[in-house]
Parts: sequence; C-alpha cells; structure tokens
Amino acid sequence: MQFFERFGGYYNGRLNEFRVRASYRVNERLAFSLAPQWNRFRLPLDNGNFSVVFGALETDYAFSRFLSLSTILQVDTANAQGASANIRLRWNYRPDSDLFVIYTAGQKFASLAALNLTQFYENRFVVKYTYSFHP
Repeated sequence: MQFFERFGGYYNGRLNEFRVRASYRVNERLAFSLAPQWNRFRLPLDNGNFSVVFGALETDYAFSRFLSLSTILQVDTANAQGASANIRLRWNYRPDSDLFVIYTAGQKFASLAALNLTQFYENRFVVKYTYSFHP
C-alpha cells in the first residue's frame, strides 16, 4: 500500500492532494489495484472552495508472458455521471514489438471552462501496431 500527499500553491489559491494505492496479486497471472484520490481546492473565486474525489480500479490478467488483458474503471465526483472504462489487450509478438487492441467507453467533458461544460459519451476503439526493426 502506498500513500501520497501534496499541498501548496495552486494558481492564486491552494491545493491539497491525497492519494492511496493498494495492490493485490492473487497469483502470477491475476492482479488488482485500487487508487482513490482526493483533491481539495481553495481558490480566490466565487465557489472557489470545493473538493473532487476520483479513483480507479484496475485488473490485470496475463494469459502468458506475451499476451495480457488490462481493464481500468474510473469514477470522479467532478461530474454527476463521471465514469469510464478502458479495456486493453496487448500481444507482444516479438521483442520490442506489440499489438494493442483498446476499447474505451464513458463520459467526457468537451471543456472544463465554466461557459462550456458540455458533456458527451465517448466510445473509442483503437488498434495500435508497433514494430522494432532491431529487436
């Protein structure tokens, strides 16, 4: 288990940040990780004192040394429906060369500017191929 705390100046105000990370390896193939974080803002603005809590739950499974699956679920309190999921399959088909298949779904802000808090749902499917010419 790891603890992290940071505090100090943030623009013209203050920011206190506190994180905890806990990991548990069930066996040589399966591992879980939980990482909540709390941020307290004190800014010289109207409604400038607020807190945001967010966290992530990660699961990793290794089918072999060369094939693994990772999932990350994230939530935050800055958004009423702030949740997203990311699933990543990685195949290391030769040294220093990989094929990734990634799917992401969840809420996302178009902008954090006060005048443009438009929120949209995102579905993204990505395939990434890397090849090393000199393994």
